[in-house]
Amino acid sequence: MGGRTKPAKPVFETISIDSVRQSEDHIRKTFSKCTNLTATISDVGLLQPILVCRSGNGYEVIDGARRLEALKDLGISELIVGKDVIVAVDETEADARFKQIIANIQREDINDIELGHAFVTLKESFDYQYNEIAEIIGKTPHYVAAKVGLAKRLTKEVQELFVSDIESAKCIQNTLSCDDVREPPYVMNVNIIEDIARLPAELQRPAYDAICARKMDKNEALSYLRSLKRDAEVLKLADDVKGLVESYSDGDVKNAPDKELKRYLKKIDRDLDKLATRVSVADPAERENIKPVLESLIQRLSSLYAEVNAGEAESCGIEA
Repeated sequence: MGGRTKPAKPVFETISIDSVRQSEDHIRKTFSKCTNLTATISDVGLLQPILVCRSGNGYEVIDGARRLEALKDLGISELIVGKDVIVAVDETEADARFKQIIANIQREDINDIELGHAFVTLKESFDYQYNEIAEIIGKTPHYVAAKVGLAKRLTKEVQELFVSDIESAKCIQNTLSCDDVREPPYVMNVNIIEDIARLPAELQRPAYDAICARKMDKNEALSYLRSLKRDAEVLKLADDVKGLVESYSDGDVKNAPDKELKRYLKKIDRDLDKLATRVSVADPAERENIKPVLESLIQRLSSLYAEVNAGEAESCGIEA
């Protein structure tokens, strides 16, 4: 009898891990370094394959960027098609971007800044309206608009700071045991950062630093930000007063006020600058005391400004 023939080893189609890359506009831009994912894959293998689509001579990740990084950390050089990686066919860029969002939107490791930029990409590069995006991902238009606000109105400096603080907090939390008596790191509520994005750019970083330094809760922080917005109105009125002063040039004799009035207006301008500086460094308790005075000042300056405008209209024979 002839010897038993050994069964042929199954042949698996593989692709080089180096041919798989994360696209520049992938939804996830940051990866937490404090994760057990690499250890888990090392112990039990890859439980969920990476989803990719063809791109040029290689592949781009649709879902599974963190798993890809973990496999690279383990020194894996080849991915088995159907087991480690699934290649999507007939995938358009817009479809791939939507799959990224849908796959990641419920995950804790996707931050709101990245999500906002993904929504902006869908709108500006693929002509999806924000209400369409909201309907497709099962969220409200307000939810999408708030994330877009983070991407478009929040300064790049504060965006990077917020993401860095989130990642640092995750790392620290992962090292705390159940019996650890240390206070967990402060993590800013997303509603707070969305409200910071509505401030003028020059106020965003100071507001962020003040809220973090005092570890304000949501209600305290939102109240603080409302006071900053009211202060911004005072700054705008200060600019109006400054514009009124500058509108009277020394060479325009006909429209120039007398010297005493001009000096007085300049003094108001300087005093408002001093007030703005004082307000910017005031703590919440001081701001509460300042608010009634500022509100009265806003009303009085607004009334005066309206009176000046009415006087100019009357002098020109125009009905105010």
